[in-house]
Amino acid sequence: MMTRPTLKDVARRASVSVSTVSYALNDDSHVHLAPETRARVRRIAKELGYTPNAMARSLRTRSSRTAGVVLTKPLTNLRYAAIVQGIANGLATSGLRMTVLPDATAGVLEDCRNGMIDGLIFVGHDDAVPPPALVEAAAVGVAPLVTIDCGGRAADAPHSAVDFDYAHGAREMITHLAGRDIRTILHVRPEVSSRAERDRQATLMRALGHADGVTMRVVSTGMSDEDLARTDAEDGAIARGYLASTLRSITDALLGVDDPDTTAVLCSWGADVETSLRAVSHVAPGTVVAALAGSWPRTEIWPDLVYSRLPLEEAGRRAAALLSSELAPDREHLSIVLPPALDTRLPETPPGRTPA
Repeated sequence: MMTRPTLKDVARRASVSVSTVSYALNDDSHVHLAPETRARVRRIAKELGYTPNAMARSLRTRSSRTAGVVLTKPLTNLRYAAIVQGIANGLATSGLRMTVLPDATAGVLEDCRNGMIDGLIFVGHDDAVPPPALVEAAAVGVAPLVTIDCGGRAADAPHSAVDFDYAHGAREMITHLAGRDIRTILHVRPEVSSRAERDRQATLMRALGHADGVTMRVVSTGMSDEDLARTDAEDGAIARGYLASTLRSITDALLGVDDPDTTAVLCSWGADVETSLRAVSHVAPGTVVAALAGSWPRTEIWPDLVYSRLPLEEAGRRAAALLSSELAPDREHLSIVLPPALDTRLPETPPGRTPA
């Protein structure tokens, strides 16, 4: 069996020391070598088929130029796939690679200590926050850390953070709907206690207090915290029974409204958008469908959908940039809060209506 060429083999053929070979092959080396020596060593290394051992180099330098992305949600979920794509693109601009980790076990921190992983990005969701062990490792410099969507960063936290301004999206949506002469909002929402949902509900109620003549009725989908956990365990699949039940609830609520043209169905979850659109098209054409978590709606099919788009890829890119800063000797822990953008193709004033 052929053995892999080593630095010693290259040094012997080039009649130089092993350290000279190492310097010649290292683009980051500050040791001065004659250009002809560097060129000759590199030519011989290529002839011999020598390739650096990345694992040995990372153990020696305590740096692998690799970031670990801790994600406990399935990548089949488009929300998290977009965030991870943004992280990958952002890391690439900093010359860093990425490895996706399904959890934050002790082995992850051991890899950080050994130089196999340079830093971590923890992708939060619902009420998930980084495990205390990761925060402690960041505090002592073992594993520089950036969090995404973990509900804000404490002033003394030893890491950087990127978060979404869910409250901004809720306020902007109510202002938009009220400006369109909407008078009844059917709020399709789950019965979960997540931070994002709590923020939305509190903000919606405050915003409605400033929207004269607008009332809101809750249409519960029945999705509970336990149901959500079960959905996650099943790789993000939503049971057919849930969709059928939600469709019935929305349809019943629409049948009870007096004027579809002044009614909006507002979804907290992107998963409920297409169900709402289907109900509206069947029983209440003219009703506006809006979403606070629009995901990737098919606007070519539903051109009248109003949705609050979370900057998911942007969050990933920003987190990658923050991690690059965290790896610097003079690092500074920073917080970034990104607002969603209201996306609508509706005309500013619908035909036959006067502006509110």
